[in-house]
Amino acid sequence: MKDDLFRTILKRYEADIEDAHYKIDCIKDNALVIPEHTDITGEVDKLLLKISEAEGKLAALRKYYGKNKEQGTLL
Repeated sequence: MKDDLFRTILKRYEADIEDAHYKIDCIKDNALVIPEHTDITGEVDKLLLKISEAEGKLAALRKYYGKNKEQGTLL
């Protein structure tokens, strides 16, 4: 995988994780962000799923397409 493609996908997953963390923090710190009728625990659950999926994808990306130990380059 080319270096620029690897970095782009890596940043995408990291951004998904950061976005979900930010939204959870907003829900936690600012009760006014979500209207009363919204299922807050359901929303947090969805965001945690988003984090875990992105972390899994990051792990797979690094495992299968990370630094090649023999050549010192990305696959």
